[in-house]
Amino acid sequence: MEAAVEHFKYAINKTILSPNSPEFGMLVTPILSYWLVASFYDMLDILSPSFLQNFRVTRVSRGPDNKLSKGHVVQRVLLQHLIQFSLGMLVVLVDTEQCTMKPAKGWVQSCLQFGLGMFIMDTYQFWIHRWMHVNPYLYKHLHSHHHRLNNPYAYGALYNHPLEALLLDTLGGVITLYASGMSCEVGTWLMTFATIKTVLDHSGYIFPINPLHDLFPNSAAYHDIHHDVRNIKKNYSQPFFTHWDWLMGSYMSSEGFHLHHAGKLSSASSSVKCLASDEALLNNAGPVSDQEDAASVSKEKTS
Repeated sequence: MEAAVEHFKYAINKTILSPNSPEFGMLVTPILSYWLVASFYDMLDILSPSFLQNFRVTRVSRGPDNKLSKGHVVQRVLLQHLIQFSLGMLVVLVDTEQCTMKPAKGWVQSCLQFGLGMFIMDTYQFWIHRWMHVNPYLYKHLHSHHHRLNNPYAYGALYNHPLEALLLDTLGGVITLYASGMSCEVGTWLMTFATIKTVLDHSGYIFPINPLHDLFPNSAAYHDIHHDVRNIKKNYSQPFFTHWDWLMGSYMSSEGFHLHHAGKLSSASSSVKCLASDEALLNNAGPVSDQEDAASVSKEKTS
């Protein structure tokens, strides 16, 4: 018992009590980056300056409004971050020498580990995410929570059922860390990068100069399609690439779906009249029900 207590104290000292340690950075930095970036985009939404409207991801047909309060969304994300931090602490308790035994060994190896980690994370999240849509039980009881935000925004990027938060995001990060063999320093950069990318993809903005959206086709416009109730069986990929959607036939382009893209008028503007009836229908019907979702899954399997 005494040995276990000492082990726990050692782990606590390496994380919470040592801000300069790689363990502390890996546990805390992604969480802090989430709230910092989300706060920036929330301020843009509140101020809503007119010159930014051309950079908003605007659907031709908006669909039903969100029913959840922002306070509820923030509370759920805080719960997810508590789960994320707790699992990270558990990993440190079980493997106290993870960061010591795998130090960063030069920028070439770090870049290779970073790239491999991106691929592993993308693959894991695609298949778990797709599974939660294809399986009616998982969608109804877990993933449908995230899709209550029919119109996503930055603070809601990690709005999930707590069990999904553990399975998809938190456990996915741990698997990526160990499967790629990366150091804790590289892990911190990757987890922080993935966190910021996830917030950007839910922010509803694409600016003319945005290195992340320029490098990665999985953008705010791409993911906004998936949040629309008519297209929840499209664009499962997150947070970086889109190759799995291409390979599995679930890719959908944003061409014709949004009015603006990076400040330029889209060809979708010519389709506004054609989709006006869809807007009225969706506002009356509300979000897709679990029964409708299950039926579409069955139809998808038989087609």
